[in-house]
Amino acid sequence: MRRVHRFLSDIGDKLMYHAFCMSIKARQFPAILREKRPSFLADEVLSEPISDSYAIVVRYAGFSLGDNYLGLLASLRDAGVNTIIVCNGQPSAADQARLKPYAHRILVRANVGRDMGAYRAATLYLNDRGLRAGRMLYFNDSVLYLTGPSLGDLITRLLNNRYDVVGAFENHQFDYHIGSYVFAVSGTVFHDPRLQRFWRRYRPYDLRTHAINKGEIPLSQQFRRGGYSIDVVYSAERLAQRLYAMDLVSLVGLVQYMRPAFRMHPLDDLVARPLTARRLAKAIADHDESRDSVDSAASGPPTISSYAVRREALRNAPRSTEAARVVTETLARHALIDRLMMEITQSSQIHFGFGLYHRVLDCPLVKKDLLARAIYLEHDCSLILDRLPDDTRAPIMRELVSRGRPLDVRGMRRFLLNHGLV
Repeated sequence: MRRVHRFLSDIGDKLMYHAFCMSIKARQFPAILREKRPSFLADEVLSEPISDSYAIVVRYAGFSLGDNYLGLLASLRDAGVNTIIVCNGQPSAADQARLKPYAHRILVRANVGRDMGAYRAATLYLNDRGLRAGRMLYFNDSVLYLTGPSLGDLITRLLNNRYDVVGAFENHQFDYHIGSYVFAVSGTVFHDPRLQRFWRRYRPYDLRTHAINKGEIPLSQQFRRGGYSIDVVYSAERLAQRLYAMDLVSLVGLVQYMRPAFRMHPLDDLVARPLTARRLAKAIADHDESRDSVDSAASGPPTISSYAVRREALRNAPRSTEAARVVTETLARHALIDRLMMEITQSSQIHFGFGLYHRVLDCPLVKKDLLARAIYLEHDCSLILDRLPDDTRAPIMRELVSRGRPLDVRGMRRFLLNHGLV
């Protein structure tokens, strides 16, 4: 009976999910039709291009304009990038005045389709108006940008890369795709008619799951179908290389930067494997040293006396502990690295690997929903970011905390969170 109840509950949940999505799409369909040909409320060119490198940087007018966003714009300007700010919604006069010194161009549009809608509109609009880009970078404001050398390094690696497509992170959840919050494409990709066709056909509904399943994932599939080479700045293999270069004590110290669900999980295999390795290493060491002793005692033709000498040598052979220690530590390191990498590569790497990527690879990106999705807790984020100056870390923590944490969330809010709709 319980199994039947669970089955019916799952069916009801799926029906409710699809009904909710269909109602949202039905309500937004008139705006989607009007957006078939992208339109902008304002298009202000503020300066002449300084290079053939451009960046489309999305900003939602409903968010406060923080120093981290302005820091991104300053870093792009310092790298010689022409920044095109795409505002979803009309910015205030004060915000617009603060944005202008950093912008090559400011586009203002209605907030249709959020970030992917802004990417679509700007990409089609700029191509139609003959903008010729050697490199196009994309950024949105779902990320907090930590200003400094690491952010400058990220921008440089997005710009000066022989790959056609470069993402900051990749994601294997649902299907492989490049994270849309930060990525770059070559001019060839930006102007490719097949990519333009993809953007024209994409319907920018204001649904997170739609943006992922009909936007991010198909976009990455289009890159692959076009035969374009893809690279990722903060890839799993680069993280693993750094981890393998660490000793066991350093690796154990990284566990504190993982999400609570990982830290609270028993690491029994990390104990079992080294203990097994110690017995294995001991047997190997005993065998090797015994063989050396026996070989040294076994000179001349085999006789009864020489056999006795070999038995005595075998009994008295010294037992080395160094081989056991080396093998034990090596397997313990590998076991821990396996667990760390499995944890962060099974879902969104920028979320589940936030602590490691920041502490090990100095990643300057912080997703704003780390607490809102109950992946990390407040003290986790504060600890991970404790290398930042207080006046930098404090507003970042306020931004994360003010978005709330799903504690005892019920009803419709719980439904939306469970289905990734918010």
